[in-house]
Amino acid sequence: MKLQQKKSKTFSNYTGSLTPFYINQSFNDFKIKRFFFVYGNKKFFRADHAHKKCNQVLIPVFGKIAVELTNLKNVKKKFLLSHKNNNYLIVPKLNWIRLKFYSNDSILLTLCDYKYDKNEYIQSKKQFFSRST
Repeated sequence: MKLQQKKSKTFSNYTGSLTPFYINQSFNDFKIKRFFFVYGNKKFFRADHAHKKCNQVLIPVFGKIAVELTNLKNVKKKFLLSHKNNNYLIVPKLNWIRLKFYSNDSILLTLCDYKYDKNEYIQSKKQFFSRST
């Protein structure tokens, strides 16, 4: 899976708005095994880990969320996700991810293609970067 920032389409009329996602088109045949919502506190970072097997799609439901990714070559990329911009991010496994919520009412929907397994998480940056050698 390849790191990608994508943009969704929103359809609006006088009754409101709708932003559809199509599994095969929007997420490149991404097989959803689980999903969850992340609610942040703007005073703290969230995530701050990597995954051995799990690829993710990050969709901002409300607010702005800064995403910092670091790959095994220590190359950092920063993204700003916002529900107003209709952008979302496809994050492949083996990327260190760190989230910063801009406000306490921001919400991030995370789709995963791997079931929850605490042993699949890499919680230490030292352990993460040792995988590249």
